[in-house]
Amino acid sequence: MVEFLVELLLGVLGDALFQFGTELLLEFGWETIAHSLRRGRSANPILAGVGLLLIGAVVGLVTCWLLPHPLFQPVQYFPRLSLVLAPIATGAAMHAFGVWRRRNGGDPSLLATFWGGALFAFALALARAICLSAK
Repeated sequence: MVEFLVELLLGVLGDALFQFGTELLLEFGWETIAHSLRRGRSANPILAGVGLLLIGAVVGLVTCWLLPHPLFQPVQYFPRLSLVLAPIATGAAMHAFGVWRRRNGGDPSLLATFWGGALFAFALALARAICLSAK
């Protein structure tokens, strides 16, 4: 009887801890996504960066489903070179877009910065690389 009660108690405690951990992760995920979509200085840059990584990874996985083959053939000697060059180029382009938005009176999100664009593009490219190499 005691074994049954201990097993029941541990089961309930384990389930509660699992549910708490899951809800905590979901809350953190929603918070990071919210910060990544905020405008201007009101966003926490670290939470926004994590949110941009999450969104980029999800977009990368969705593009694997929509485009199940590589868009370009990889360079023979540097097969993962796009994991470095594409985020740098995207970050530079998003920085230029953010500057353009500010000049025209807009308040761009953190995605329209070099680091925001680069983080998003890196997560997207990494998710595609992992997904496509698994096939």
